[in-house]
Amino acid sequence: MIGFITFRLAERELACRLDDVREVVRLSVLEVLPGMAPPISGLLELRGNPLPVVDLRAVDPRDGTRGGATRGDVLVLDDGVQSVGVVVDQVTAVHNEAELVSTGEEPPSGLPDYVVEVLRRPANGTPVLMVDLRRLLGVAA
Repeated sequence: MIGFITFRLAERELACRLDDVREVVRLSVLEVLPGMAPPISGLLELRGNPLPVVDLRAVDPRDGTRGGATRGDVLVLDDGVQSVGVVVDQVTAVHNEAELVSTGEEPPSGLPDYVVEVLRRPANGTPVLMVDLRRLLGVAA
């Protein structure tokens, strides 16, 4: 069974494959170390272990913070070699394959290559863009 996680970045709701995410945690304190190089935004302590985190939220031009600084959710990715956290504004839901349907539609031309597919909500047909989080991290670099 294929599942999806939907999340918000700014005003846009996006989706990723459920099996790409090990877990979701609330953002608490993000520690920034001197000399930390982009795309890593800081470290999050996760069960006593430091987790490098990339913050994908938009920067607020008024104060330079991202998404209210400590509000947000962290998608923890783990490819068996390296774990990394991805900060988004909010995880909105976990969906099964009946709630978000993979249509096989190609994304419209002109979208970034991290957008890999257009999903649809069967109830009303609204589109949700599915992203490859590892590719999205590459853009943040």
